[in-house]
Parts: sequence; C-alpha cells; structure tokens
Amino acid sequence: MLQLCLPLHAAEGELRLRVRGSADGVGFAAHREALVAAQHEVMREILRSKVASGDLRPFRSMIRKAEHYVTRVEELHIDNHEGETRVEVDAYVDMASVEQDLATLVLPRLPTPPTVSCLVAIETNGAVEVESPGTTEEALVKGLENLGLDAQPHTAHDALFSASDYHDAVLGDLAASARYARETLADVVLIGVVTLERNESQDGGTAGRTRASLNLKVLRGNDGDLLDVFARSAAITGLDPESCREEVLGDVAAKVIGDVTVSTVLSVLSMQKQDEVLITLQNPGSRSRLAAFTDVFQREPLIDSISESFFSERLARIRLGYAGSLAYLVDQIDQQVFEGWRLEVNEVVGREMTLSFISGE
Repeated sequence: MLQLCLPLHAAEGELRLRVRGSADGVGFAAHREALVAAQHEVMREILRSKVASGDLRPFRSMIRKAEHYVTRVEELHIDNHEGETRVEVDAYVDMASVEQDLATLVLPRLPTPPTVSCLVAIETNGAVEVESPGTTEEALVKGLENLGLDAQPHTAHDALFSASDYHDAVLGDLAASARYARETLADVVLIGVVTLERNESQDGGTAGRTRASLNLKVLRGNDGDLLDVFARSAAITGLDPESCREEVLGDVAAKVIGDVTVSTVLSVLSMQKQDEVLITLQNPGSRSRLAAFTDVFQREPLIDSISESFFSERLARIRLGYAGSLAYLVDQIDQQVFEGWRLEVNEVVGREMTLSFISGE
C-alpha cells in the first residue's frame, strides 16, 4: 500500500531515492499507477547498482513487489501532459529486506557456492590469541556451510601463512587485513576479534556472567576491499566458566551468520560482469614474469583492458575486459613459455580462471 507523507528523514537502514514515474490517463487511477511505476523504477535503480551483469530479468519478482520494500513515499510533484500523468517522488526503501531477499534469490543460481575464509582471534584479559581454530571461528564455518556457502577456517591456509601472518592480519591495520584477504583465494574473508569477559557474582552466589563481544571485518578476496563491519555481543550466566565460555562464543557467531551470508552473496553478485574475466596466477615469482604474461594479451584486439588487482611472489590477480570465450584465452597462452616457466590451468569457473606457473624444465 502506498503511503504519502510529509517530508521525512530516512530512518536507520533506509535508503532515500528520488525517481519519476508515469502512467497513461488522468485521474485517481492513473495517479496511483504512476506512483507504482515510480516504485518499480526505485527497485530497478537499486538492482542495477548491485548486479554487475546488468541483467535484471532474474529479479523481476522483486521489481513487481516493490511496495513490499518501499516503506513510504513522499510526493514532490505531479502533472498531466498530453493525456499522461507524471509524478516525482522521494521513496524510502528498507534496504535490509531488499538485500536479504536478493541474496536468497541469487544464492541457488550461482554456478558454485561462494567461498569464505574465516580468521577469528580471542582476546582475554588483554591478550590476543589466534586459536586453531577457536569456538567462534568453528561456529562461523559450520553456520555458513549450513546456509550453502563454502566456508573454511584459517587453518586451511597453514601451508601459505605463518602464525605471525595471522596475527598481523588480525591486529594490524586495514591494509594488513586486505593483503591477507587477497592471498587467500576466497571470495570473501572474515577477520575478527572476539573479546571474552567473566564477571563473578558479587552477592555471595557462585554463578557468574560471561560476555563475548565480536568485531568482524568482511573483506572481498579479489581486491581486499572492506565490504562490511559487524559488531555483535552475547552473554550468559552460569556456574561453570568453561561451559559458559564455549556457549557464549558460539552464540555470538550465530548472531552474525545471516548478515555475513548476505554480504558474501551480494559481493559475488557485484563482481559477475559478463564482459570481464578474473585471472588468478599462482606462483608468479617476479614482476617481469607477470609482464611477460600480460604482454600476450596486450597484443590481443579482443581484449579491451588489462588491470592488476594484486601482486606478490606467491599470487597475482589480473582483470581483463573481455566478453569472449575463456577457451580462446587458454589457447593464447597454451604451450607458451614465460621466462622459462609455463602455465597450467587449475580451474575455470564462470568468468574466473586460476593458473599456476610451473618450471618449464
């Protein structure tokens, strides 16, 4: 149902968009149709900002029920022109509902489940420890898997990272977290600290209160960009400090799993451009070897652009502006040698390729 309001400020979690709508005819019915058309346009604008491919056909059901997400409409202008009613409105949108429904609609349609890497440290009495893995991290992994994501604890990367790398990612600045995220090869990386406190009863009783507070960063693995930051807390009162500790660490993870799932799915959706290819290169070694690889595509007229997202001796990511077949790209690099190294195709999923440099000797 439409609700016409006096000027209002957007509430927390609402997005205000100014749009126009029109309908044939004049009078009350045409006026209402124009307002409905404006709400549909609101949904198209929001979806265009979140769907990288630009194809909105899978989301027509959300557009049709735009009034479910538009909490109120402030009408700014109405006029009639050549038998048409036109309106201009400010529409206020419940973005939490939009994003949750969008993620629910998208997740079963993805070619593969989004991958999530979890790294959560425990802080007790001022001391921070990266456990292997801790209760909160294990609960996050299990909860995300139950919702259909491919989640892993940080220990899945032990062959790549040392204990100091994990601590730097958790305790360092955002740049340190981003560097770690880019090297995990996950779609989304969770990095957080859960602070644990125990307050014993002051009235002579034996029960105490245990509280866990989780601060969690959600980063995109492709480029290390920060997507979201969540803060959640949970508390429990009980006799046994150890059992309370385990329960509250699991409870605080449960409170963030839904938000993390939505953030992950929308991140993957925003990266799925049909005219782009993401190439992950394992073991590039040197920049000169990477340059030898990109030179192959510099001469290719079908490739519109080449950009580097990340480089280290262990891993590089290259983004190509290219709308053609990935098989054609593989043919261009097959049997070539780059400073004595050749490339092996590890995986091709959707518009993403993972290649490894291996010695040509």
